[in-house]
Amino acid sequence: MDKNKSIETLQFFTTGLSNGAFGHKVQGQMIKSAGYTKLGEKYTGHYDEETGWVTKFAVAC
Repeated sequence: MDKNKSIETLQFFTTGLSNGAFGHKVQGQMIKSAGYTKLGEKYTGHYDEETGWVTKFAVAC
């Protein structure tokens, strides 16, 4: 596989993973502001977990 194509593919996956994690953060904040604190914290926890995986993925590449 071409080096540039490999880099492009890894960037694609990293961006997708990051966007998904950020979505959970925003959802968690919105849910908390609606008064559902525990559920909002759960979504925010997903963000924390997913950003950890994004970091591991990026470092492994």
